[in-house]
Amino acid sequence: MNPVNLQPVSNKIVNSRIILWMIGILLLTLVVKNAKSDETPSWVTHHQVEISGFAFIPKQLRVNVGDTIMWTNKDIVPHNIIDSTDQKNISPDLATGKTFTFVVKNSMLYECGLHPSMKGKISIIDSP
Repeated sequence: MNPVNLQPVSNKIVNSRIILWMIGILLLTLVVKNAKSDETPSWVTHHQVEISGFAFIPKQLRVNVGDTIMWTNKDIVPHNIIDSTDQKNISPDLATGKTFTFVVKNSMLYECGLHPSMKGKISIIDSP
């Protein structure tokens, strides 16, 4: 009876496992890198609203879900943004020169919680 040499088969199994392990680590690294990415998707539009003269400029915006809106307070007094429907704060108080960025989830009427006569509107653009 000839002795059986298992060495080549054993090395192939070990090499295959090492290669699969390395591929798994590479894929995991890519997934984690993408999950931590702070990059904004290319389809997102960034909108600007200036707070000046006790008004939101522009007063109305038509946006897509996922777009961002950045309010910048250029007034000499603090302002904030609250949801007009439920009076929940959307932003903290913004001192002169401060900004606040918001990701749009739905249409909304908003106002300044400190100066309720200041009002704005966010409308979602209908999908085709």
